[in-house]
Amino acid sequence: MMDSDFLHENMMGPNAWLLAEELTLTLPLKKGMRVLDLGCGRGVTSIFLAKKFGVQVFAVDLGISATENYNRFQRMGVADLIIPMQLDATSLPFAKGFFDAVISVDSYHYFGNSDATSQKF
Repeated sequence: MMDSDFLHENMMGPNAWLLAEELTLTLPLKKGMRVLDLGCGRGVTSIFLAKKFGVQVFAVDLGISATENYNRFQRMGVADLIIPMQLDATSLPFAKGFFDAVISVDSYHYFGNSDATSQKF
């Protein structure tokens, strides 16, 4: 489990850690897979994925600085597994099929209403 002070400091809505736990109960994630954490906010879900599964996480958010997230990932000891990126979810630079999984916890409603977004994945 994650330190409660860290979670309270970095939550941007509902308990993203618990939501990620529930979301991944049936996902066959394995060490070495590439996972896109779309709309990661302050990276709580990215940290969860890296710590629990050892996957390589691309932590993408438009409103949170990649540098701030990188510093957070370093403090949590997972910077080697998470690539922080400040990008618009509707225009991502990744090849189709690049990721083994894409997750979005409590953020899809901000960008998922676009036909352009639905064509990406």
